[in-house]
This record gives sequence, C-alpha cells and structure tokens, in this order.
Amino acid sequence: MKNDCDVLINDVENIFDDLGSCLVNTFDTRKSKASVVKSLFSFGGSLTKLAFDTTTCAIKNAPKAVVAVAAVKREIIDAIEEEVYDYQKQQKIDALDAQIKQLQLKKNV
Repeated sequence: MKNDCDVLINDVENIFDDLGSCLVNTFDTRKSKASVVKSLFSFGGSLTKLAFDTTTCAIKNAPKAVVAVAAVKREIIDAIEEEVYDYQKQQKIDALDAQIKQLQLKKNV
C-alpha cells in the first residue's frame, strides 16, 4: 500500500503530465478542439484529485500532528520549569550565603 507521500507525489506528477499534454494540444494547430477540451478536463481532474488526496492526508494525519505538537510543548514547558526551579534555588542559596557572611562579619566585629 502506498503511503501518503507517494500518493501526493504521484498526483503532482500526473498534474505535470496533464499540463504538458494540455499545452501541447492547445498550441498544436493540427489538434481538434475536442482533444484540447479533453486535455483541459484531464488537467482539471488531476488538480481535483490532488486537492482531495491532500485534504484526506491532512485529516488522516491531524491527530498524529496534534499529539506530536503536544509532546513538544510538554517538553518545552518541562525544560522551562526546570530552569526556573534551578534559578530560584540558586537565588535562595545566594541569599543564604549573603546572610551567613553578614552574620560572620557581625560576629567578628
């Protein structure tokens, strides 16, 4: 079974093939109007298929994307919380060290 990327790449390739045929049929004076219209409809059909497959892929993979974003967000929040905790802890240690030094100076005076 093809994965989503393979399907979308195949759709894009079909669009370029149909666009090429459409341009050739449009500018070739030997081609009939019916063949030009047929190639235009083929090109439009390829565009529609790509739009449909892209939408299907987005809907199908949306839950995975939401879970991935939530996991990244949780990791970022955890890292920030840890940094804040470490900063606050260091501030308390520095304040206690300053108080100890003040008490030692008072004791020595």
